[in-house]
Amino acid sequence: MKTKITKKEFAWYIVSGILAFLGITLIIFNIIGENISINPQNNWILKAEQAVMNWSNIPLNWRALGLIFFFLGVLMSVIVLLVNAKEAERIVERKLRRQARISAMEKTQEDTNVIEVETSD
Repeated sequence: MKTKITKKEFAWYIVSGILAFLGITLIIFNIIGENISINPQNNWILKAEQAVMNWSNIPLNWRALGLIFFFLGVLMSVIVLLVNAKEAERIVERKLRRQARISAMEKTQEDTNVIEVETSD
């Protein structure tokens, strides 16, 4: 049974996807910056990484920050999936209980609608 995705759920998926994408991008830039074969004074990736580390006063390189962002995005999407799966399960159970009540009511109505007729021969 398909359930409709709410705007709030969709927004959380977007935010978690952006975090995971940012993390992967930082990891890739770090790997490229460390393995590119140019002079370290001309390596703009390592210069940018060092500038960000100096500006933010966080002693983590882009690979470590990328891993943190990636895991935050994955954790956020897993939490959103679990919360919304539980909500969808509740909706399905509610519909099943409603169908059971309706079928029980229809069965009792069929039983009460029986008319006995006696004929004389």
